[in-house]
Amino acid sequence: MDKIPSFSKNHDVLPVGLHECGTAHGVTTWDLRFKKPNGGDYLSPKACHTIEHILATILRNSDKKDCIIYFGPMGCRTGFYLLTVNRGYGQTLKL
Repeated sequence: MDKIPSFSKNHDVLPVGLHECGTAHGVTTWDLRFKKPNGGDYLSPKACHTIEHILATILRNSDKKDCIIYFGPMGCRTGFYLLTVNRGYGQTLKL
């Protein structure tokens, strides 16, 4: 079985911040980390839901809205995934 690329990263040392997970088929996956993985301190479901709605609304109303495919919480409640097209590493995501 092939290993999922994002699972090959050492999540125990992954810092808080924005990380590019990789690009496949023209879609770039971004890891927006709010909490240290496996740190025991996670976002509450209510906080995840609020952040998801705020950032999804901002992203889908920005001048980059045509590049946004998906924004939503990680199941581990440490952050969010952002999927973009035509917005790889080194290209601005400024809104």
